[in-house]
Amino acid sequence: MNISRTIAEFVVNTNYEDIPAYVIENQKKSVLDAIGITYGASTLGDGCREMLRIAESLAANGDGEATVIGFDKKLPAAWAAFANASMAHGLDFGDTHDRSTIHANASSFPAALAVAEQLGGVSGRDLLTALVLGSEVAIRIALAADINDVSYGFYPPTIYSSYAATVAVAKLMRLNADQIVNAISFNLCQSTCSSELMNNKRTVIRSIREAFTARNAIVSCAMAKENLIGFEQPLEGKFGFYHAFLRDNYTPERVTEGLGEVWEAAELTYKVWPCCFGNHSPITGTMQLMKEHGLTAEDIVHINVEIGDPNLILVEPLNERRNPENAIFGKFSIPFNVASVLVKGNVTIDSYSDALLHDPEIRALTAKIDYTYREDWKTGKATWSIVHMETTKGNFEMFVQSPFGTPQNPMDDASFELKFDSCAAKAFSPRTPEQLAQIKQSVRALESLADIRSFTALL
Repeated sequence: MNISRTIAEFVVNTNYEDIPAYVIENQKKSVLDAIGITYGASTLGDGCREMLRIAESLAANGDGEATVIGFDKKLPAAWAAFANASMAHGLDFGDTHDRSTIHANASSFPAALAVAEQLGGVSGRDLLTALVLGSEVAIRIALAADINDVSYGFYPPTIYSSYAATVAVAKLMRLNADQIVNAISFNLCQSTCSSELMNNKRTVIRSIREAFTARNAIVSCAMAKENLIGFEQPLEGKFGFYHAFLRDNYTPERVTEGLGEVWEAAELTYKVWPCCFGNHSPITGTMQLMKEHGLTAEDIVHINVEIGDPNLILVEPLNERRNPENAIFGKFSIPFNVASVLVKGNVTIDSYSDALLHDPEIRALTAKIDYTYREDWKTGKATWSIVHMETTKGNFEMFVQSPFGTPQNPMDDASFELKFDSCAAKAFSPRTPEQLAQIKQSVRALESLADIRSFTALL
């Protein structure tokens, strides 16, 4: 089965009219979410402003083709995408696809938006179509994996998202099927991410990693547009993607089964809390127990959280996760986030400030939080958790399979608006309430825009 070619032909032959309305509406929600998060990361994201300075320097006064969101700046498209994508995951707040465990829009939106603005004449429908196709393809490439193993040295989420960005840009550039296969090949030769980031407390790579994939996608498609030749089977070839990254542990049929009929791109979780998604079930369970039983931090005697694969990273080493030294470790700590909810009532974009990371009341409570690893919770159970609370009011537990924000337990409109507004308020170049309302309305009516430049002018 030549899945690389099948994907390429799917991208070429699928147009806006072929995509169900509910998928388009979901993609518009993703766009608005991404804009808000990028605004917030412009001041709060680790390394993001430094990445903008790098982009400006390397652009060497090149043409201002595309907007840098939240900064009132324009850069050449590849460098605008680089800067915006460094912010897109900067708060660990972007949408995710639970079963594939990837952030399919994290680099595709920055890359596609920059190229759409560069090209000119790209409609809102064109942009939405490209984004849906990028997300759909990347999710399916990821779903084919039989393992999600970081022990080979590769960190999968951002590697998979690179294919979303490549496909989205390829669609906007109107590449043919041969060229798309070549673009996927060139992306394969550029995009990677080391799982060593999991062992380094101070690295900014967790925050800015999507910058590489967005820029590489544009370079890959530009090469393909010049008819440079890549590989015939970049994904499934003898030494292609699945061999190099997964040691051939994959099921190719999962990539193409139901392609164009079953839309994985619509099955997105929108994060309610700005931290690794593995925290969200424990947070949901904690909040529900607090509400049902009137619990506060003072009532807690001991907490045990049952978690499965791959969420051990959120509890081990336990002493470090109880006492995170920086924002990145705080975002990857079940003890810290559960304690924050109990002490402060919620987890917000301000929860990972140095003051709150070292808050004595939160740290006193993290010392009371332990975990149990459920070896039987493997593939398909990554979102599960059971929160056991021993309190002065009795013993309680909550089993959570679908945390708040998932398709099965979605955010309501008010919560989504609050998330956008709280992030937008942190923008380096703030927008007025009237400007933010105009941005929201433009996203809701994105399919009616004749040229995306009228939209990017608002950002």
